[in-house]
Amino acid sequence: MKDIAKVRESILDSASWLFDRFGYEKTSVDEIAKRAHRAKASVYYYFDGKLSIFKAVLKKEFAEVRKGLEDVRSRYSDNPKSQLVSYLTKRMELLNAAKVYIQYMNSPYIYGSNELSEIVGGARSDFDVWEEDYFRALCVEGREAGVFSDAVKPEAFSKLMSVLLKGIEMQFFHSGDYESMKSTYETMVELLVFKSTPPENAVSVQ
Repeated sequence: MKDIAKVRESILDSASWLFDRFGYEKTSVDEIAKRAHRAKASVYYYFDGKLSIFKAVLKKEFAEVRKGLEDVRSRYSDNPKSQLVSYLTKRMELLNAAKVYIQYMNSPYIYGSNELSEIVGGARSDFDVWEEDYFRALCVEGREAGVFSDAVKPEAFSKLMSVLLKGIEMQFFHSGDYESMKSTYETMVELLVFKSTPPENAVSVQ
């Protein structure tokens, strides 16, 4: 089993390197096999084709993003406000390290409905579900701690955060100026989470 996992991992590493540098369209299964030092037939033993390899690479990237965010959640478990700020800033940093996803975000495939965008949506679906659950739970914790008022509803908070962050991703990773976006975003996060808190330490959403 270890050897099987090792071979599969080597194929994913090879594909990740190629997708990052050349994009999906200009990467072939032949090149993936060659870089992984595997026979082309062995690649097809583990994957149906290039699309399934691409999806597996993305799923791995989003799993790593989730792991990093779970660390943030654990580190700031006793402080919902600091946890939210750290989560929002760390999230973009981790996504920026997801090189194949970033490559996709800067490709023509992000526009309209197409096979590749559907694959990306499927690859990140587990992460999206986990993140919505996270925001829902954080809202409950925040209400109990007095950080959020009762006007902030967990379900609405979760859905709004998900929609907002996906929209921000488009600007963040498609602007061509990551550092400027990063510094502005982090300042805005701190301003919105900390500075807008009213004296009674409750955040109210009307």
